[in-house]
Amino acid sequence: MLRYPRFRFRPSQADALHLDFWLGGLNILRDAGSFSYNTDARWLSYFPGTQSHNTIQFDDRDQMPRLSRFLFGDWLQAKSAKSSFTLEQKDSEASYCDDWGVEHLRRVSLTDKKLVVIDHVSRFQKKAVLRWRLMPGDWVLEGRTISNGHVSLTISTDINLSRLEIVEGWESRYYLQRTALPVLEVEMNHAGSISTIVEWIV
Repeated sequence: MLRYPRFRFRPSQADALHLDFWLGGLNILRDAGSFSYNTDARWLSYFPGTQSHNTIQFDDRDQMPRLSRFLFGDWLQAKSAKSSFTLEQKDSEASYCDDWGVEHLRRVSLTDKKLVVIDHVSRFQKKAVLRWRLMPGDWVLEGRTISNGHVSLTISTDINLSRLEIVEGWESRYYLQRTALPVLEVEMNHAGSISTIVEWIV
């Protein structure tokens, strides 16, 4: 599932171009959920924010400015959104330009054997952080590939990366319940393209 900005009512999550991926009933790449609508400021910022989704966060801020607890301003609008499906392959892409002038284009291609995600980013100030929020498990990072023995993600890019590591994130599968999960963070300091190839053992 690829989310792109097409708001008809006020958005409750800063999750443009978030990607959810399920395989055989398992939610491999996942978002954080809501946790609670009445909690302290840290969690009210984290769960609806860009940091808790499988997308790219620019310059340590949300994709839209927060105006209040439940309201984001300067709603994003998609610059492009299209899909094509065949029996062998499913392709989708979408892009946006935010109020700071940052541009993000995401292309997704899915076959029976792998998922390929290509992100093109530009016009940010200092850094862009790609996050893949992984299902809990024993994930091991070797070079630019992270694997749990059944599913692997491999990162490739046309620019130098400033950081690639597993960090601790949080998710709420049920209201008022919060648990930790591994998050792969990929940080870059220059405009360019980054590819993520997801492969699995059937």
